[in-house]
Amino acid sequence: MKLPKIVFALALLLSLMQSQGCKHEPVIVLTAADSAICFERDILPIFVSSCAKSGCHDQVTAKEEVILNNWQGIMAAGVKPGNPKDSKVFEEIQEDMGGPAYGNLNADQILLIRKWIMLGAKNTTNCPSDCDSTQFKYSTAIKPLIDKYCIGCHSYPNASASVELSSHAGVAASAAGGVLLNSLKHTTNWMPKGGNKLSDCEIRQFEKWINAGTPND
Repeated sequence: MKLPKIVFALALLLSLMQSQGCKHEPVIVLTAADSAICFERDILPIFVSSCAKSGCHDQVTAKEEVILNNWQGIMAAGVKPGNPKDSKVFEEIQEDMGGPAYGNLNADQILLIRKWIMLGAKNTTNCPSDCDSTQFKYSTAIKPLIDKYCIGCHSYPNASASVELSSHAGVAASAAGGVLLNSLKHTTNWMPKGGNKLSDCEIRQFEKWINAGTPND
C-alpha cells in the first residue's frame, strides 16, 4: 500500500530531523503555583552556591568581570525577561552548569531558573517561607537544601575544604563531626559562603535530622 504524499513528506521530514540531531526548546507550561517563585528565596541561593563561588563569579574573583551574587549582576550578565532562549546566562547554565567541574545544577534547578526568567526575572524579596520544620527526611527536606545551598562548592571530586556533600555518606559524615551544623549556624565558618544564613526553620530541619541519627530516608 502506498502512503499518501503528505504522510510520506512528514515521515521524510521527521527522519531528516532525527538524523541531523535537530533539537527544539521544550514546551514549558507555567502553572498558578509557578507565580510564587521568589528570586531571593528560590533563585539567588542557586546562583550563590553554583556560580558566585571562589574562582568563578564571586565579588572577589569576578571572572570575566561577571558577578552573580545579586540580582543586578545576574541581569547584567545577560538575562532577557520573559525569554530564556535569548538569555546568555541561561544558555550557559544549560550548556555548562550540570557537571561537577561547574555548578552541579540538577534538572529541577535549571527548570526553576527557566521559569523565573519566563515570569519576567523579577527581583522579588522578603517572600514568605515555605519551610516546615516538622519535615526532616533526607530525601525530601535535607537533600533539597544541600542541593540548593551547598552542592555547588562541596561536591566530588572538587569539594571545597574537602567537605563532600554530594552523597548521603558525605553529608552524614560532616554532620557527625559537627562541621555542617556549626557552619550553617555561623558559629565557625560562614555557610553558604557569600549567601544569606539559612532560616531558623531550615536549620531546625537539619538539627532534627541529625538528632534522629542522620538516616538515609
